[in-house]
Amino acid sequence: MLRLGLQRTIIFFLILCTGVGLCINPCQAEEKYYSGGPDLFVSLGSGDELIPGSTVELPLVLENKGKITMEFYNAYTIQPEYLPTTAKFATVRLVRGDAPVRVKSNPQIVGDIPAGVVVPAGFIVEIPQDAKAGSYTMQAVVTYQYVPRVVQQGTDNIEYYFRDAETILPVHVVIRPMVVLSVENTRSEDLNAGGEGYITFTIRNTGQDTGNRTSIYLLPEGASPVVPYSNGIYIGDLHPDGTAQPRFKVTVSRNADPTQTYPVTLYATYRDFEGNNAISPQVSTGVTFGEKVQFECTSTPSVIHPGQTDIVSTTYKNTGNTTVYNAQARISVIDPFSSDDDTAYIGNLKPGESATALFSVRTDAGATIKTYSVDSEVQYTDSANTAFISDNIPVILDVQPGSDAGLIAIILIIVIVATGAFLWHRKKRTAGIK
Repeated sequence: MLRLGLQRTIIFFLILCTGVGLCINPCQAEEKYYSGGPDLFVSLGSGDELIPGSTVELPLVLENKGKITMEFYNAYTIQPEYLPTTAKFATVRLVRGDAPVRVKSNPQIVGDIPAGVVVPAGFIVEIPQDAKAGSYTMQAVVTYQYVPRVVQQGTDNIEYYFRDAETILPVHVVIRPMVVLSVENTRSEDLNAGGEGYITFTIRNTGQDTGNRTSIYLLPEGASPVVPYSNGIYIGDLHPDGTAQPRFKVTVSRNADPTQTYPVTLYATYRDFEGNNAISPQVSTGVTFGEKVQFECTSTPSVIHPGQTDIVSTTYKNTGNTTVYNAQARISVIDPFSSDDDTAYIGNLKPGESATALFSVRTDAGATIKTYSVDSEVQYTDSANTAFISDNIPVILDVQPGSDAGLIAIILIIVIVATGAFLWHRKKRTAGIK
């Protein structure tokens, strides 16, 4: 009996040790995953060509190709929440590298990038007009955290070990050879507010492509009062560092301020080095013009009389800063006036010069004795023989009572004629008696 009890005790102890061993084993700390971490790549979501003088969005595409290289597990292994291949809390920063560009966007937070996932990130990039053509390498700097080691504590607890990392990825771009316009000089010719004239631009091709069959176009910018009649000028081939002087006829609105400089835009259309139609980046420049051509009446009011036809003498002065050609003054009269000679030629007038026009004006007999203002204008041409009409120029007419001077003169003439006839007849009669 004693031996049987001892055997039972030994068997019970062995079973107990086995159970304890089984309970202790899952609770030991075990490293379950080993990996090289995330494996990031970057590419462009569109073409890699950049155009000088433009601002574009550069669409980057981040891809994680990370793989788990080693894994340990048993029946008690818990699936971890964070895999070692996941790039967590990722931030992307684009830097210029050796590219002659300016990155306008701040770093972007793109979050977690699990293995096999593609994440977009767009950056605004400005390419200066003088950027040289060629291939360049920008850099996408990606900072993130990942879990290189996962340790399981017992059967229901996992401890993660995070590590900071930074990856610098090359972004290859190409700045395309293009015609790039630079405006070196702007010259206005006979251009005034409210008139027409010409603007000549001196432009240079600062790009690295030859513009074949090049045409230059002029556009008003915004609400600019300077508007071209025809905006396309053909200049032929425009080589790198070559110049041209397109001349555009434009008109300027009447209410434009001649003390200001107004913007216009120029660009070129051409055949590029591949024989394709191309458009250069737009370039802005400013244009100026002179004051509106103006005239004023500098003569004293003309005195006229009811019931008579009088000569109205009016002196016009060119108060602008531009010579006018073939000027004609015209007076517009209304009741109680009329005219059968309301236009007078006054010729060419330089700035500050004056000329006098004579008009024939008849005043009705019942006209009120007072001072009247009537309208007049000057029609003229510029140096390009374009016709213009001035603003209204008031002419003052002073209607005064008529005098008897005319009647007296007629009576005197009649008396003189009659006296002469009488003396001649008397002399003749006396000669006959003799």
